[in-house]
Parts: sequence; C-alpha cells; structure tokens
Amino acid sequence: MVSASSLEDRVKAEDPDRALCAQFLPRGMREDVFILLAFHNEVTRALAPARSSAVVGPMAGYVRLQWWRDVLEGTRPPEHEIAPLMLGALERGVFQYSTVLGILDARETELAPEQDVTHWSGMMLKGSGGLQRAVGEALAVQDPTLLDRLSACGAAYGAGAMLRHWPVLQKSGRYIFPGSPEGLQNVAKTWLEQSDNTQSVPRPYQVAFLPAVLARRDVGRGIQSAGMARGVMDRLAVMAAGLKA
Repeated sequence: MVSASSLEDRVKAEDPDRALCAQFLPRGMREDVFILLAFHNEVTRALAPARSSAVVGPMAGYVRLQWWRDVLEGTRPPEHEIAPLMLGALERGVFQYSTVLGILDARETELAPEQDVTHWSGMMLKGSGGLQRAVGEALAVQDPTLLDRLSACGAAYGAGAMLRHWPVLQKSGRYIFPGSPEGLQNVAKTWLEQSDNTQSVPRPYQVAFLPAVLARRDVGRGIQSAGMARGVMDRLAVMAAGLKA
C-alpha cells in the first residue's frame, strides 16, 4: 500500500494548487484529504485516450470510471493502491458516498458533453465543486448551506483553472465551457459570490474555502493569464489566507 508521504508528494506534483490549500487543514484530517485528491487525479486520468486499440474513444473512459464506481459500491475488489485508502475514508464517514459518486458522475458527463451552460455547470458543481464539498465533510461541516457554498467555491476554482489553461484545453478535446472566456468569467464570478456571501463562515471551516483565493485571482485576470505558470504571489496569497484562518 502506498505510504502517506509518497501519496502527498504525488498529489503535490499533480495538483499543486489544491495540495497547497490542503496543507492548512488540521493535521488529523490532512491525510484523508490527500487520499481524496489522489482519487480525484486518478478518475480524471481515466478520461485520457486509451492506449489499447481494443477499447477506444469515450467507451474507454466509461469502462475505467465504472471500475471505480464498482469498487466504491463494493462489487469489485479494490485492486488499486488508492482504492483501499479511499474506501477506508468512506467507511469511517470522512466523506459522503453521494459526494464522491457525484465526482464520478461529473467525469462521466465530460465524456458526453453538451453545448449547454446548464449541463456544463452541473458537471462543475459535482466535479470540482464536489471535491471541495468533500473537504468540508472531512472538516465535519453539516450545514447544507455551507456545503453548497463549498461546492460553489470548488466550481469557481475549476472555472478559474479553465481560464488559465484555456488554449491548451481547447486543443485537448476536454469538455470546456460552451461559450467565450468572458462568459466563463461571468459564471465563475457568480459562483464566487455564492461562496462568499454575507453569511459568515465559522472559523474552523474557513480553511476549506482557500481555493477561492486562487479563483478570485484567476478569474480577475481572465484569459490574459492563459498559459502562464502559477505565480509566487498567488501562492503567497493562499499562505496568508491560510495562516489567518
């Protein structure tokens, strides 16, 4: 079984933004959140084109995602180094099954894209949004309104990342926003407003909203930052907010 330290190092390499935000979580739940992030990276990797000529196109992605669904539902052995760790976290009630299965739903939606903003928004709220909602669940957030705000926070971060990588994503075949970058900015701004309304966030839960720091910066810059590496000022902004929280 993969060690906690090697898993954390892997997530830092593959998803440095979310890994940085996770560093400010209480130590007792940090390991579970890194398991969640590693799981998210695996199911996202399932969308990559099949290397085998026997299974090609979207069907290859469906097969891989169904494998994970079967594992989580207990109908298939967890024959992947991340799978037993993720199952353990679910069995301990760290994350809700419905939230994690929603992340799988989002990735399946990406395999059957529709040029419709509502369809795309639903995918983002379950995918990137669901990931942040699960972080809130690890922090024992139970207020449905607060969990919805975390979903909006995660979706806003995902939209901001889409703006930063817009030219690359356009060529990748991934399901990107069905409209202009300006339209994507507007949707992301709405999600930021939903995640950061006048209702205060209890102090123990503020660290779950750290991705909104990066979202605000990415969305504010819009397409102008496309293709640029993540700047040190972005990371310092997260660190300052994390220390304050």
